[in-house]
Amino acid sequence: MVMKKECLSINITLRGALVELAGAVLAQQGSCGILIDDQQLDTFEVPDGDLEDGRDYKITAYFETDLAIEALLCELESAFSALPLFDSESLTFAVGSPEPDIDWAQSWKQHFSSFQIGRRLIVHPSWEEPDVGEAQVAIEIDPGMAFGTGTHATTRLCLEALAELLDHSVAPLRMLDVGTGSGILAIGAAALGCVGVVGNDIDPSACGVARGNVARNRLQDKVAITTEPLEDIEGSFDLVVANILAEENIRLKEALIRRLVPGGWLILSGILKEKESIVSAAFKVQELKQFPTRICEDWVCLVFRRQSS
Repeated sequence: MVMKKECLSINITLRGALVELAGAVLAQQGSCGILIDDQQLDTFEVPDGDLEDGRDYKITAYFETDLAIEALLCELESAFSALPLFDSESLTFAVGSPEPDIDWAQSWKQHFSSFQIGRRLIVHPSWEEPDVGEAQVAIEIDPGMAFGTGTHATTRLCLEALAELLDHSVAPLRMLDVGTGSGILAIGAAALGCVGVVGNDIDPSACGVARGNVARNRLQDKVAITTEPLEDIEGSFDLVVANILAEENIRLKEALIRRLVPGGWLILSGILKEKESIVSAAFKVQELKQFPTRICEDWVCLVFRRQSS
């Protein structure tokens, strides 16, 4: 929809290699849209053509003007400083002038359209009517402030891994989606046949978006969304998916493995290729068997199975 409020702009300068990751961080912090070197697009897509890793780019991130500037800057600085890739030399913040209404919906429509995952899953926005074949299922996800439309490499990798696993499953499965964001992985898994899915995220606004997406796809009977921390979630699951940053995957290792039933599958993403070795090493434990790594652009997805005995 067209935004009715003026937007506060925050300008960030950083290297091209970090632009896509920065977009994810800004989305999680509530940005309603960004420009990269004055090219309008949504938070989930980088501009057409490759960015030069070593070149500096200016990102202009927009936030609603009722946010307190000082608090917003502190939150942004904290979110970026928590990631080792960002340091004082790799990015700077500056507050820009308020901007008039921006029609982000039209920008999203230019950059986001229906796409297929595996044999059966079609992801589409509300403004497109998908062509759904026999035995296929469609889920509706619009771009929004919670990260995850399926176009980002990490989300696509997880969806592809889920689609492949569920294609070969005959038993009903339960899944835990850690860091659910928009809920797309939870919704996709339920549409593909999971009988019970729990999506958790520590961000209440993300959970609100996810619940809305679950309701839009009429999957409330299969998908539950919670802000409860992973460590407090009870029960065991046949599938555990964590599309979060490499360091968070490592920090939550014990809790993730503990939620897996014997024979259950663990899918980890949100991992840059340069971090693959440290995550693989952390999860190199006796009870897990690792399968071939999935790679898309600069990101990887790791797949493990918990040994039955």
